[in-house]
Amino acid sequence: MKEVGYEQIATVLETWDAASFGSKDFDNEFGMVALERLFELQPRAKKVFGYDQGEDIGKSHATVHATAFAGLFDSVFQMLGPDLEFIEDILRQVGRRHKSMGVSPSFFPYMGQALVHAVEKYLGKSLTAEQRIAWEEVYDSISNEIVKNILQ
Repeated sequence: MKEVGYEQIATVLETWDAASFGSKDFDNEFGMVALERLFELQPRAKKVFGYDQGEDIGKSHATVHATAFAGLFDSVFQMLGPDLEFIEDILRQVGRRHKSMGVSPSFFPYMGQALVHAVEKYLGKSLTAEQRIAWEEVYDSISNEIVKNILQ
């Protein structure tokens, strides 16, 4: 996994905590904001969630995934640090799971944009350009590891 600097990690953790503070259902709400943005940016991603089988099935899968998406990032963020071996094992598993679900590696840049969009929605104008860059760098490092395992 590409190493990310301490300052970027600290910035992401700080803004993640600020975004989630005070929200009872943060994981689901945040995840849905990100997924809705992903579907706007890359409509083909809807097929992975079963939207091709009907709107109700797609929404049901998206709701479950929204909570899992935010929960995954919360777990990964809490493990970021000097010992990356454990987190790399988790991201390998995530990559294999995404591969089995037919997720295209081409979706990951869009998901990164959707993730930053969701952070911006929660933090509003308080998200600085430096914080945005930190999010992009940390996401790129995480997603590159997942994509590497999808391609294997």
